[in-house]
Amino acid sequence: MELKFDGKEIHLDNKVMTELDKFVFDFVGLIDAHYVIVSGYVAILFGRSRGTEDVDILIEPISYRRFFELYDKAEKKDFYFMNSTNPNTIYEMLIEGLAVRVAKKGTVIPNIELKFVKNEMDRYSLDNRLRVVLGDSQVFISPIELQIAYKLYLGSDKDIEDAVYLWEIFKNHINKNRLDYFMERLNVEGSEYGIG
Repeated sequence: MELKFDGKEIHLDNKVMTELDKFVFDFVGLIDAHYVIVSGYVAILFGRSRGTEDVDILIEPISYRRFFELYDKAEKKDFYFMNSTNPNTIYEMLIEGLAVRVAKKGTVIPNIELKFVKNEMDRYSLDNRLRVVLGDSQVFISPIELQIAYKLYLGSDKDIEDAVYLWEIFKNHINKNRLDYFMERLNVEGSEYGIG
């Protein structure tokens, strides 16, 4: 896999699209709103070999009408909302700041954990998202600097390994001042893992 990064767009050449990639790209193709993928799938997209049960996606808060259109498109493409069969209930959960889960019919894993943007970090991720181009398809991910800092903040072995993996791939491409800013904001250190 070859990676080309110009600061706002990442091109992945010669990457084999996995079943998880297809699942994610299929779902985001249904979203008619600003969205951004955050957390573990970002490292997986760039080749980190590990499993995941869910893919975290933040979207701009949308009206009920627009949510119902997404719900309807998802149903027609063999996705289902795991929390409820009632779109009103699901929308209320999103409005209340809760995550809802979406999977392919007949499955539970993997699933999408879908949330409305609700805080400053979420907003930064959405407003500064990066486009990742894979063949004729694209997805939008959180800025790498924030992704690394947030993974260090979460602190599990898996999260730290994700942060180190992303650092190793992008260390010559990222804004180190921005990374330092987010590590300071989240009160984390990266030096013991070779990050920084």
